[in-house]
Amino acid sequence: MADWQKGDLALSTHNWEQRDRNGTAPDAGAVHEVVASYTDDCGTFLIFGDWPHSDWRASFFRKVTPPKADKFDREVIDLMNRKTVEA
Repeated sequence: MADWQKGDLALSTHNWEQRDRNGTAPDAGAVHEVVASYTDDCGTFLIFGDWPHSDWRASFFRKVTPPKADKFDREVIDLMNRKTVEA
């Protein structure tokens, strides 16, 4: 069991039959950002920013850590933030 915290990235590893009240569910292979988590007698549950009204069982997700930004990534991020980049 992973120690889930706000800001963690969760990879959906399950093809859902359970749906939220809108009839939707995370797609297998999709990554979502955790905004909150809690544990009760039934297990650990995750709440995502893009699924604000649903709690999803943590056992159907795997915590992922993105790789550190390389030089190209840094340049793209700087451009997106409107910083000048050396040619």
